[in-house]
Amino acid sequence: MTVRLFSIAFAFVVLLPSLHGLAQQRQSPIACPATEQAVREVEHQIWAAFRNRDLAALDTLIDDDYIATGDDGTRRRKQETLTAVKRPEGDIHTEASEQPEDFHVMFTNRVAILNFARCWTDYERKMGINWGATVRVTMVFACKNGGWRNVAFQETDMPNKNRRPLAGAGEHFDDYVGHYRFGENGDKGEVSITRLGDKLYDTWADEGATELLPGKYDMFFSREDGSVERFVRDKSGKVTGILYTLGDGEFEAKRLP
Repeated sequence: MTVRLFSIAFAFVVLLPSLHGLAQQRQSPIACPATEQAVREVEHQIWAAFRNRDLAALDTLIDDDYIATGDDGTRRRKQETLTAVKRPEGDIHTEASEQPEDFHVMFTNRVAILNFARCWTDYERKMGINWGATVRVTMVFACKNGGWRNVAFQETDMPNKNRRPLAGAGEHFDDYVGHYRFGENGDKGEVSITRLGDKLYDTWADEGATELLPGKYDMFFSREDGSVERFVRDKSGKVTGILYTLGDGEFEAKRLP
């Protein structure tokens, strides 16, 4: 009897480390707080680290598997991102709004997907001019070792979201009203320019009308895309066509008599 008890005790002692290891394997990994406040705090830490050019903080907050796509379409991995932060700022200083707008977050399988809007402004120190835009940002956080780490970043321009139309441009709107056709000989699709009160509209074929907002020198823009329309005049000042610039394309519509 004594020998049997001793054998059982010996077996338990031998198996104890294995059982402990198996229990550790079965334990759930350390969870991250799946709350909006938690991910907002991490996003703000990343914003502050970029603003302060804090490489140590960025190295901690950005995951080694990080990949980013900027509003200019370039792709960067973590090391490329940190290298860019190391470089001297130069004559252009960038400021991004501290608090994101229109913030949404979704949690799934230890991943947090953030989507929000943010405004940025570039200041050219020597010339004293500035320009900016609003971007729609998507960030992906992964829960690793109990903390949220940024693994993906992507931003897209929101076309002309805050650009102000040129005041007083409406007095020239009648110059633009008419029908225009695409093609070298004006033998392609038609676009019409109409006026309704103090607003100007561009309508392509069967599509809905798009409001044109005036800029300088016969230039117009819309809030639907990043296109620019410039009305072309002849030597006498009469409008003879429209030059469209959109993405990598540039094409012209000629005014019909």
